[in-house]
Amino acid sequence: MRGGYGTSGQGNLASRTGAAVPATPISPARHCFVDGEASLLVEWRRGTAGWEGRVITVVWLDAVGWATLERWLPASRIDPSDA
Repeated sequence: MRGGYGTSGQGNLASRTGAAVPATPISPARHCFVDGEASLLVEWRRGTAGWEGRVITVVWLDAVGWATLERWLPASRIDPSDA
């Protein structure tokens, strides 16, 4: 007897039942550099002094180890990545 997860040639369950499979949207996150450190830009907003980006950076703290640092920075401090 075949198992329920085998390859039956019938497609997946969603395609056999006619259920719509939602498309995964493209992530807005982009690689960038802040003060020479590789970071991840995840959001933009318009601040009182212009555009700001929410940036996440992984930093080494001697007493703790690796930690994430999340902060809003002016656009002028965020450099695009070549990757």
